[in-house]
Amino acid sequence: MVDRKVLERCVQFHKALSNPVRLRIVEELLQGELCQCEIFPKIGLAQSTLSSYLSQLVRAGILAERRDGQRKLYRIADERIANLLELTKRTLQEVIEGSS
Repeated sequence: MVDRKVLERCVQFHKALSNPVRLRIVEELLQGELCQCEIFPKIGLAQSTLSSYLSQLVRAGILAERRDGQRKLYRIADERIANLLELTKRTLQEVIEGSS
């Protein structure tokens, strides 16, 4: 049986990715570490909304952050997350192509 804390984290993880804009943020960060100021023009959200979304992704364990002077840099927290997202996209693409 799976530990309850693990299940709760799993739910938090999937909820964080269930928003299309947060998923776009993650997609941008799959290319490498970025400052919030670099993500902002790519996503086109209000700065406060972007900050909130980034915080949710950090709390879910999807992103990690670090300070570099005044800048806060974000990256994918673990390579396995990138692998999981890639596997999900490939699987869904195959399902879509198979049902056509």
